[in-house]
Amino acid sequence: MKRDFEFVSLLLEQFFKQSHIQKRLKLIQFREITGWEIWIQVEFSVFLEGHVEVAEWDREFKYSVDRRSARHRKHIAIDFVIRRKRSALEQYIALEIKQNLNVSSCIRGMMEDTCKVSLVKGSEYDLRSMWTLGIHPLTDKDELMDVINDYAEQYDVGLLKSCITTTSIKKTKFAYTVF
Repeated sequence: MKRDFEFVSLLLEQFFKQSHIQKRLKLIQFREITGWEIWIQVEFSVFLEGHVEVAEWDREFKYSVDRRSARHRKHIAIDFVIRRKRSALEQYIALEIKQNLNVSSCIRGMMEDTCKVSLVKGSEYDLRSMWTLGIHPLTDKDELMDVINDYAEQYDVGLLKSCITTTSIKKTKFAYTVF
């Protein structure tokens, strides 16, 4: 689990260090553009395609859900499934992405996605681990941790303290959080 977290964190660090991503995020913030989650997913797809440590990836990968837990839906789509080179075949890391200009709304969306992925049917479960990425305005780390802890308690999500990170995105007033 910790190795997967470190791998995802490394991918995201490299992704957000790209100057064209920083420039676009700066424009998004300056113009207060909303609804750019799909854009970031497309950019991340291009990044994954060329990454030397990524053996395989897919976007909007569909899984059946356990109907006992989710009577209202048959399938969910996970934003990304990623297989690292030299890792077990058919074992993927799931990554859900959220963006919001409101920190609290972003963290709440991340918790909702964490709960959503927990509905995947056990017989189809080929996920090694699941992580959520939230892109939001830079905020005080203590305040952010309070928001994360409050929503984790509200949604009954167990988070490992050693697997939570927030990093500012250079040349912007954005940060990204992973848990």
